[in-house]
Amino acid sequence: MTKLLSLGELLIDMLPQDSHNTAYLPIPGGAPANVAVGYAKLGGNAAFCGGMGDDYFAKQLTDALKQYNVGTEYLFTIENAQTAMVIVSLDETGERSFNFYRHNTADLLLTPEHLQQIQWDEISTLHFCSNTLTSIAIANTTLSALKQAKSHNKLVSFDVNLRYSLWHNIRDIEPNVRACYAHCDIIKLSRDELNFLAEHTSQSGDEYLQSLLELGVSLIFLTDGPEPATVYHKKFNVSEAAPIINAIDTTSAGDAFIAGVLYHLNHYNETLLPIDKLNNKQVIKDALSFGLRCGSKACLSKGAFPALPVLDDVL
Repeated sequence: MTKLLSLGELLIDMLPQDSHNTAYLPIPGGAPANVAVGYAKLGGNAAFCGGMGDDYFAKQLTDALKQYNVGTEYLFTIENAQTAMVIVSLDETGERSFNFYRHNTADLLLTPEHLQQIQWDEISTLHFCSNTLTSIAIANTTLSALKQAKSHNKLVSFDVNLRYSLWHNIRDIEPNVRACYAHCDIIKLSRDELNFLAEHTSQSGDEYLQSLLELGVSLIFLTDGPEPATVYHKKFNVSEAAPIINAIDTTSAGDAFIAGVLYHLNHYNETLLPIDKLNNKQVIKDALSFGLRCGSKACLSKGAFPALPVLDDVL
């Protein structure tokens, strides 16, 4: 079984329709939802778990997941709650900035009771991001999911994916993120995120990475924009440069990258046990290369779900 369960926010991205950000189009998005769609578009079996409002956007979101063959059996409608929204603005290089509209929205109202419906024997991998750590209730739900996944011996992937404006107190970020590390097998960080987190523990970046490995994390994927990405393991490091492209929109690049990594780990070298894959340098090098190609392909189109590549594009 190689089914991915992606936990977190499913929301509406308001994407600019011109270079001056004067007109916007509502498009389904949310980092964990992007990963589920990215995994499914590559040919994997994926489902999404999260809260959805009972507003105008609910059908659009559900239909979008179904369109890309993402399971919605764990997508829960929260009565009298609205769907979160984010205004995405692009600069002249395609880099994006975010303005979130997310106060007591449906994605924050998922509870441990909802998680009781998950059939863990059907799941191989749980993936999540830090946006479900920004308030006490949803952070507790997230930690409950991590503990359940580990108790069922599932692979747990964490794309830290910080959105600083979502946090009431910026000093809460590092301890809340750190509380998850001990339950994770794979962590993805950007260079900027690493620098921020390390600074808030008075450590260097290298010291911070080492502290994660000492907590039991198997692999840390560190991306650095157009610079080479590196994977850190207790016994080895591997690096590779991303393909050179002319980016149009980087909105879903990181999500495409981690979707590609997880797809490769779950679908290649199937004679190896998951734990053996995580300790195999060549397997990890190949997964890194595959993820970088996925991330690069996603930069060549606007939007989130539509921009995520299919397997033939990557190969």
